[in-house]
Amino acid sequence: MIGIHERPGSFSDRWISYCTEKGIPFRRVDCLATDVERQCDGLDGLLWHWTHVDPASLLVARQIIASLERKGIVVFPNVNTCWHYDDKVAQKYLLEAIGAPLIPTWVFTNEADAMRWIEGATWPKVFKLRCGAGSKNVRLVRSRSQAAKLCRQAFGKGFPAAAGYLTDMQTRLRKTKTAREFRERLARAPRTLQTVLFLQRRMPRQQGYVYFQQFLPGNTFDTRVTIIGDRAWGFIRRNRPNDFRASGSGTIISEHEKIDKRCVDIAFGVADRIGTQSLAFDFLLNAQQEPMIAEISYCFWPSADQHACEGQWDGQGVWHPGHVWPEEAILEDLLAVCLNKMQEGRVG
Repeated sequence: MIGIHERPGSFSDRWISYCTEKGIPFRRVDCLATDVERQCDGLDGLLWHWTHVDPASLLVARQIIASLERKGIVVFPNVNTCWHYDDKVAQKYLLEAIGAPLIPTWVFTNEADAMRWIEGATWPKVFKLRCGAGSKNVRLVRSRSQAAKLCRQAFGKGFPAAAGYLTDMQTRLRKTKTAREFRERLARAPRTLQTVLFLQRRMPRQQGYVYFQQFLPGNTFDTRVTIIGDRAWGFIRRNRPNDFRASGSGTIISEHEKIDKRCVDIAFGVADRIGTQSLAFDFLLNAQQEPMIAEISYCFWPSADQHACEGQWDGQGVWHPGHVWPEEAILEDLLAVCLNKMQEGRVG
């Protein structure tokens, strides 16, 4: 028996339909309820796609998952998979600790130290907040004075964690192809604004630290590699028009011959060292044309990007053609672990 935290629009949509079609016993669990531990009694596994845009999940998800693992339940995501999610500061220290090829990154929690570093650094650099996805909370800092201004704000009033309603409006309009899509987006505007205001109230302001990453010029796209178990999906995302950022552009190239295989090999190695069930990597090339990791994330927007890939590589570098839903791969891996635990228990 497995539990699924149902949240429409998340991985749970496909998990529930898959279990229903295959006759896999499951029950719905409210992972944010005060009695979640009781709800999980008798479960072998639990699936919960929690996200960075839900303040309640950000507050308690990591703690609940760690507790359920102690209870003996196989959880997705497990602690190794998600403790660093939506936290670029955590990712910096984790990737440095295991010797992964992270783009050079600097984090300061002391304003004086940050200002001294700014005075001696070369520019431009990329400024980021520790949270946010889709290139939100990311900007190019072109000068020492601009960096100093951001530093003073970081150690002063700070920054809102949630992006404003008009953030990325140009990109959203560019991705609106038809009059019908425009009308649908316009109809959603009041609800979207309400969500933005809610997140800005509930999510804590980002202050007391400053994060800079080396700017790697000449990249017109990034490479997204997603590792789930022994499978790797890869695709390219073109930069936004007149922008250095690729995430959120919506311009995807899925032909596997165009994917830098070095990114796939690095991603498998890093995911194995961290011990993750699912991990998506964003790669850029440095001046030596070597792949470098910009960010990682255990999850991604439930869309057809991975499924549209022509196939997947396995950990030995063998290509397997065919379209596979990543959500179903996650579920199948969890079921396999649950089955192995049951068999080991019988033998024991």
